[in-house]
Amino acid sequence: MTSPKRQGTELSIIVPTYNERENLPLVIQRVKSSLQGIRHEIIIVDDNSPDGTGKLADEFAKKFDNIQALHRAKKKGLASAVVHGLKYAKSPAICVIDADLQHPPEKIPELYAEIKKGADIAIASRYSRKGGVKRWGRKRKIISQGAEFLSRLSVPKTQELTDPLSGFFAFRQEVVAGANLDPVGFKILLEILVKGTWEKIAEVPYIFGKRIHGKSHLGFGEHFNYLRHLFRLMRASGEVSRLMKFCLVGASGVVVNLGLLWILTEFVGLFYLVSAAVSVEVSILSNFALNELWTFRDRARSAKGALKRVAKFNLICVGGLMINLVILGAMTELFGVYYMISALFGIAAAVLWNYVMSTMWAWKYAGAG
Repeated sequence: MTSPKRQGTELSIIVPTYNERENLPLVIQRVKSSLQGIRHEIIIVDDNSPDGTGKLADEFAKKFDNIQALHRAKKKGLASAVVHGLKYAKSPAICVIDADLQHPPEKIPELYAEIKKGADIAIASRYSRKGGVKRWGRKRKIISQGAEFLSRLSVPKTQELTDPLSGFFAFRQEVVAGANLDPVGFKILLEILVKGTWEKIAEVPYIFGKRIHGKSHLGFGEHFNYLRHLFRLMRASGEVSRLMKFCLVGASGVVVNLGLLWILTEFVGLFYLVSAAVSVEVSILSNFALNELWTFRDRARSAKGALKRVAKFNLICVGGLMINLVILGAMTELFGVYYMISALFGIAAAVLWNYVMSTMWAWKYAGAG
């Protein structure tokens, strides 16, 4: 039964845990200290930690009226633990924070202040001005940057955010009202950005600290889950369909290119290199028109913007052509690969380049904020 004290809370803090027995008392102490004057509840969601974290959470729940301890039968992942905690949250605003103290609880009031000022989501950012990371090695930095890039490519709504993979954020309860949240892995914020209903996002800088006790749970399995999660979000947001459309448009461009080359050379009588130059540009314009009207129709804006996009798309296609030729020549001449196989790799690389640059530059998503 919900405590009468918790029924009037302003802010629910969801803390997913797995083997965080040593950190949990410090987290609770610092959260409660930082939220003096703010009516709040703390919801601990433990995934059957073998180190006794769940039992300790029960002790805190007995001691404090504004702490709930929830238990799940097995380790199912941080993101789904947050979704589970949401079912029990009684406040209009929610904050998600890790239990390892790499997220400083003292920043929670700043996140909540942004919500009170009108933001639907407030994200604690490591990469905004005055933000940062403590003691990361080169490998961790490369992995993080790669994951950030993939999120921006796969989930367009993240393109204007400095830290879309943050695990420390707050949001209005209504953002996820009615949303079918079904995440895998760690990155619950991505799920909320894609499936939630929001208009305004604020970012609060913070320093990502070093874990005090215990070991990181971020292993190979979580990297794989992240890729699975991205693909599921791409399907949910229509980005898989967009990629397929882009490939079909590219295939139509090949037909236009070869067909016009043949007509101009055989029937009009132009020198074949002149015919090739004309046919390449016409195929680029054909691809642009189809992408503008079909693939990226939801991002197309004014006629003035269209002129900029067609210029950008021409540059992108020239870059794709250069990539194609470099790979074709390098694989064939340096490694002795049969030229037709080399050509396939070159084409695949060029298509990937064209799509990445088109979605992140020529037709960049501009709805975040």
